[in-house]
Amino acid sequence: MSLSLPVDTYSPDQLSELVLELQDLSSAARDANARRKDDTTSIEAPTLSVDLSQLLQQNNISPDDPSALETFTKEVVTTLEKAPTVHILLAAMPARAMRRQIVTWFRTEINAQSLVTFAARSDLGGGAVVQVGSHLYDLSFRRLIIDHKARITEIAGV
Repeated sequence: MSLSLPVDTYSPDQLSELVLELQDLSSAARDANARRKDDTTSIEAPTLSVDLSQLLQQNNISPDDPSALETFTKEVVTTLEKAPTVHILLAAMPARAMRRQIVTWFRTEINAQSLVTFAARSDLGGGAVVQVGSHLYDLSFRRLIIDHKARITEIAGV
């Protein structure tokens, strides 16, 4: 089974939180399953976060099936450990629509389970700095200006 991540679940931190929630849900489902065998009283299902609901739904996992949840949790942990992670530094934090476009591009063009982190640093001026593994790609305006100091007066018309 290949894990399918929702576009709004894009960072390692988000996935780590979902792992914890999945472990709690799996434990609750196992307990509820054991109680059902011994007792006929109704058991209240735990409340799921929106992100976990999307993840389970997108992967066709029932929140009531303890064995499926345990297997799925292991798969999510494996993805968290092995998925390629891209760190993007921008002049300002991108809006949700832009984050979704960037994540969709990485998952379509690079790896279906790519994880992306976003950070902002105002001194970039624009553009982006992208880090993948030990490779750093500086596509910022700051870098362009530093690399072409002599042309600043030419461009400014001074």
